[in-house]
Amino acid sequence: MMILIGELAKKTNISKRTLYHYEQIGLLKPTEMRENRYRYYDENALFRLQKILLLKSIGYTLEQIKQLLSQNQNDIKENQNWITSLNEQIELIEKEKEELNRKQYYLRSTVHAIQLKGRIEAKEIFQVIQALENRSLVEGVIPAHFGDDLSLTSKEKDILNHLPVFGSDDKRLEDIIVIYQQIRGIMHQSPYSLEAQEIAGELYQKALELFDNDEDLLDKYWEMIRVQEDGEPVVVGMDSDFIDYIDKMMAIYLKQRSEEER
Repeated sequence: MMILIGELAKKTNISKRTLYHYEQIGLLKPTEMRENRYRYYDENALFRLQKILLLKSIGYTLEQIKQLLSQNQNDIKENQNWITSLNEQIELIEKEKEELNRKQYYLRSTVHAIQLKGRIEAKEIFQVIQALENRSLVEGVIPAHFGDDLSLTSKEKDILNHLPVFGSDDKRLEDIIVIYQQIRGIMHQSPYSLEAQEIAGELYQKALELFDNDEDLLDKYWEMIRVQEDGEPVVVGMDSDFIDYIDKMMAIYLKQRSEEER
């Protein structure tokens, strides 16, 4: 049974203009064109159009579709070509997903850096992104790397590997970032001030939760994320002035806490 181009367009929910375009590029020609120039399509043309729409919906370009459908082959050969082509498309999509996930991670990292520092440090962020480009994403983040020279127990490594990572969507980060923003906002005050000490206590309790109440491991980690000798921060947004202020307020808090416990 033959149907007109308008019926085909309606049946497949695409425009007549699209069908004209497919005809122009040799992707889908009418089965028959009569003297009145009306275009007619048979069931084979409809089946071919369904293949075109399927392939287009899963990311094939029109040129790729044309190449796949242009091969004259028996059913077995056609099936094998489809399987090969679809597997190639799956690999391409996986690469695109990886790239999108990586971009998403960089965007979140940039948001967190701005929240921590209160302003954009484009150079610093760009340097970090360059350093991370060759490292693999794991579940949407680039996990922190802890060298074997740190003499960590298996339990300590497990705790560190489960810490929230900047650039992730880990909800535990929200509380930490809020506390860091509060600290950034009071750095003009003395670390002895009541407000500084209240925030220090809140930060200490939150940190202990993350480190499974392991104070020694918390100290080791804090040493690991200190600003390097070249002045570059290990963690984006954690500059030397910021870390020095936290050091002072925490030292005062822990000393007062120790005296109160005696």
